Amino acid sequence: MKLTKVVFPICIILLLIYACNSKSEKKGSSLENPEIGNTMGNEISDEATTAVCLWPKVGLRDKPGRKDAKYLTTIYFGETVAFLNEKEVAEDEKEYLKIKLSDGSVGWVYEHLFALGGELAIINKETALYKRPDIMTFEGEKLEPMDMVVQFKNEEQGDWHQITGLKREKNGWIQGDISAIQDEVDVKLGILYWRAMEESAEKKYELLENILENPNFKKSKLIDHVSNALYDNGAEGEAFYIEELNTFENLSSNKLGIKTEIANIRSEPKAEEDNILFQVKKGDICDIMEQGSSLQKVGNQTDRWYKINFKGKEGWVFGHNTTKQRN
Repeated sequence: MKLTKVVFPICIILLLIYACNSKSEKKGSSLENPEIGNTMGNEISDEATTAVCLWPKVGLRDKPGRKDAKYLTTIYFGETVAFLNEKEVAEDEKEYLKIKLSDGSVGWVYEHLFALGGELAIINKETALYKRPDIMTFEGEKLEPMDMVVQFKNEEQGDWHQITGLKREKNGWIQGDISAIQDEVDVKLGILYWRAMEESAEKKYELLENILENPNFKKSKLIDHVSNALYDNGAEGEAFYIEELNTFENLSSNKLGIKTEIANIRSEPKAEEDNILFQVKKGDICDIMEQGSSLQKVGNQTDRWYKINFKGKEGWVFGHNTTKQRN
């Protein structure tokens, strides 16, 4: 009896010690292995993937959908944001993504307006676009110089590359050399170019001029495309001058052609009767030495003045009388 009285309490104590040690070990293993336990709720990876905005302007909101959602800020075409690995279908039955902007702002956007996991590039020569990675699926569609695309490198199949374009208007596959420039400066120029092209005429000209005047873009291989877009007077006008004068075709950005029957060349960028130095006629080509820093109005027309050199003579001509005409 005495032995039993002694052994029984000892056994109880040993059992309690074992139980405590067991709980401690389980707790420790849970901390050392985060995958064990804590399985409730959304599991979000610490490594956010990227998403590229495909639309000119997209609203960031504080919750999925538009009903009762608060507008936070605007995201513009070409912006790359962090996708936080959360998707949700809202009351409008559309899928929304939770994203984070470069300034730390977090919110929700409509999934269709973004391309997940791709990289921006700009096309620099005509490229065939296929429906699928198969040469038999060419349907006549092509990518043109200055087209912006998102290239999905994780979706490559051999020498085939999947792409989608601005507003998802061009989608498909391109083969071999993708003829796409991914240089940072050129891509940024392309983004600004397409943002400008989506604006009203007056705003478009202003933004294109800003690109031309930006010293960072002076050596870009794409700068002539911007100049052509700024000073293009429409296919009909271009065809007229090529056919009738055969002089303005492939005119470089540092030259201008005279479009009016007679244009006055002046001593300064002002339309005054007593400052005319000489005149040039329709079809004459002049070297551009300088352009006015701002738009000015002459009569009913608003344009820039250009300092030109014509056969050794210098002076200022109003842009509306030339191939640099704004509209």
